[in-house]
Amino acid sequence: MHIPKAPDYTLPEFWVKFPDTDNLHTPTQKADVFFVHGTVLHSKTDVYYDPYDEVQRKLPLRPRMTHAGAYEKTCRIFQPHYRQVAMEAHLHGWDVVRDYYKIPFEDVKNAYYHFKETWNKDKPLILAGNSQGSFVVLALMKYLAAKNELPKNLVAAYLIGASVTQKDLDEMGMHLCQSPTDLNCVIVYNTLAKGGTKGFTIFPDALCVNPLSWKNTEEIADKSLHLGFMETKEDGTQFIHEHATNAWVDKKHGAVIVDIYDLETAPPREHFPKGDLHSYNYPLFFKNIEANVEERVNAYLAKTQKN
Repeated sequence: MHIPKAPDYTLPEFWVKFPDTDNLHTPTQKADVFFVHGTVLHSKTDVYYDPYDEVQRKLPLRPRMTHAGAYEKTCRIFQPHYRQVAMEAHLHGWDVVRDYYKIPFEDVKNAYYHFKETWNKDKPLILAGNSQGSFVVLALMKYLAAKNELPKNLVAAYLIGASVTQKDLDEMGMHLCQSPTDLNCVIVYNTLAKGGTKGFTIFPDALCVNPLSWKNTEEIADKSLHLGFMETKEDGTQFIHEHATNAWVDKKHGAVIVDIYDLETAPPREHFPKGDLHSYNYPLFFKNIEANVEERVNAYLAKTQKN
């Protein structure tokens, strides 16, 4: 099995998204986000993404816009290239994949430490990811908690598309976010179409937060709260669809359920169960995430200024 050379995070070219020189030294946004994208590599031969391969390096550019972009209004975005695990390698089963994840964990850990010590320092911080990226950020947070190094300037962690359990939270000494302005907490969810019961990244005892209400309760959040589904065409053109869906937490299945799709209308995706809207976790709630990041960072700033 070929393992590519590790990235050098002192060099800007090993960051998918990186502030320009002016914003790096004189920040214009209120906070920083350390964002780790989800799985972009599809390969039956390569287990790991190669951050030195010019063709592969283009793969994270789309999620830079469609996922990380939800943080850009409020945060400087630091999104590392990392030796992630290819989609097809995940089909070997999670026991095998856990071993594969040691490589992406090392990269993300190294990227985080360089980012924290060199650029973020005490600026309000969000840790975030999507899918594989969220699982790796979760592992990073557990590692930091064990060393008593969870950042004191953490606003919240948006671990979207991963599975987080109460045991995980206890291990980190954190809690599930329970309101739009709750701080030092974890936001996590996976989305299923109405009638869906299984998700590729939904594990037993998975917790979730409703991204319309930012609560863990099971009441239906009305579509009037839905600020916008961000649809992105192949050419990069984007359209916003407001008030497109109701959403509610299904604690039995560990997911957020939406009624914009049902089992028959949900867009299919190879390797994923019917009704699993994994690819839509960010786009469906893009504008709600964008607004909540700003609201939560403002709450953090208000609290710290009082103190």
